[in-house]
Amino acid sequence: MVKKLNILVACGSGVATSTLAAAEVKSVLEEYGLTSYQISKASMTELPSLASTADIVLTTNNYKGDLGVPHMSIIGFVTGINEAKLRKNLGEKLVEIANA
Repeated sequence: MVKKLNILVACGSGVATSTLAAAEVKSVLEEYGLTSYQISKASMTELPSLASTADIVLTTNNYKGDLGVPHMSIIGFVTGINEAKLRKNLGEKLVEIANA
C-alpha cells in the first residue's frame, strides 16, 4: 500500500521560488508513478513549525537544523545545475517514503 505523500516545499518567502520548485516536484512525482500526494508551500521562517506535518521537506534555500523529517535541497530546480541528478535522487527518495 502506497501512502499519500505530504510534501512541504519551502523558499525564502513561501511564494515565488517554491511555486517554481513545486511544479518540478510534481513532474518528478508523475515520472516515478506517484499519484497520491499533497504539496504545501511555506516560507523558511514557517518551516520549523510546519515540518512535523510533512513526510519530506524540500527547500530552495540552505537549511541547517533538524526538522525531524527527511529534508532535501532542491535549489537545482531553480538554478538548473545538476537538475537530472536532483530529479533522480528526489524520485528515488519519494518512492522510498511512499512505500515505507
